[in-house]
This record gives sequence, C-alpha cells and structure tokens, in this order.
Amino acid sequence: MELNKQLKALPLVLALAVPGVVLANADLEAQIANPGNWAAQAGDMYNQRYSKLAQINNKNVSKMKVAWTFSTGVLRGHEGSPLVIGNMMYIHSAFPNKVFAVDLDQEQKIVWKYEPKQDPAVIPQMCCDTVNRGLAYAEGKIFLQQADSNLVAFDAKTGKVIWTVKNGDPKLGMVNTNAPHIFKDKVITGISGGEWGVRGYISAYNLSDGKMAWRGYSVGPDAEM
Repeated sequence: MELNKQLKALPLVLALAVPGVVLANADLEAQIANPGNWAAQAGDMYNQRYSKLAQINNKNVSKMKVAWTFSTGVLRGHEGSPLVIGNMMYIHSAFPNKVFAVDLDQEQKIVWKYEPKQDPAVIPQMCCDTVNRGLAYAEGKIFLQQADSNLVAFDAKTGKVIWTVKNGDPKLGMVNTNAPHIFKDKVITGISGGEWGVRGYISAYNLSDGKMAWRGYSVGPDAEM
C-alpha cells in the first residue's frame, strides 16, 4: 500500500524537480539555448543570469571600450536588461515605457518604436520611481507590462500591437513595474500597490489572445490563493 502511494506521488516529485522542463515554452527554450541570444530577463528559466559566451574573459575585460550608445529619451531610472533575439535588440524605458526594436546588423537602426500615451496620474501611484524591469519574448511576440497595468503583446518583427489587456485599476493604486514571465502558453504578471492597500495577485494570460486564464491572490480564502 505504501509503495503504491509513493509511486503515485513520483510524477509530482519529478515535476517539482525539473520545473524548467515541465513549464518551458518550446520556442523560448530554443531561443535561450542559443548563447548568442538573451531571450529572457534573467537569461534562462532558472533565473541564473549566466552567459556561456566566452569572447570576454578575465584576460581581456580591462580592454573593453564603448562601441555605441543608445538613448531612450527618458531621464529616469532604467532597470532590467534589453532582450536580444538573433540580430534584433529590444530595449525598454522607464515611464512612459517606450519600446525600441533595434537591428544590430544595420548600425543599430530602429526598426520599430512603441510609445504609449499613459496618464501622468499613474506616476504618483508608483512607490519606487517610474522604473520598468523589462520585456518578455515568446513565439514571435514581445510583451510589455506598462505602468498603468496594461499588458501589451507586439509582433516582434513589426511592432504591431496584437493584443492588450488591463491587469488592474491605477485609480485604486494598482500599477506595474515588473517584467512579464512566459511559462508554456501563459504570460505571467503580478501587480503593485501594496503600500496603498492593494490586494496582491498573480495573473496568467493566454499568450495567443491575452484572455485571462486564472488569477491567484497573495491573501484571502484558500480558493482564491
């Protein structure tokens, strides 16, 4: 009897032991596997922030020089890293959360730009400067979590907005500074505003159409957590 219980529990144990395999998005994993890319904010599904590239090492790092610079035009704190997929670099900014797609093969040519028209009233609701912690990528789409809580999906090649979904109400103190995360076919994002009494939650939206799949709260009844 005890053996049967252990065998039944084995799949769950294995799932917990290899979360990157179980929860991975196939396209994102393929992009991560190429060390020439930086396809996720933390580098991989394990948030290791480690690059396998070896061109820069402890013998030549002191010789590094600036090759080129790029300005977003936003003079506030910039957090998070650009994403690199093939020859394209995707750069984000603090509020108003501009996004730039830059072609690294064509002298940093701007291929497309997105500049949302956000209500400045959002700024006082943000507790820790107007930062944004980065973009996400999967299946030919770039994802931006705007300060005003709108989660936006773009066509990575053209910058066309594919879908937008509202994740919270800024008038109630619900804003966003986080980078979205991709797991399987879902885009995962949270909410800010705890200092205003906002009840924290994590939302999962379908990668394909932006429809909310589920939401889990940080406090409350077990069924809602």
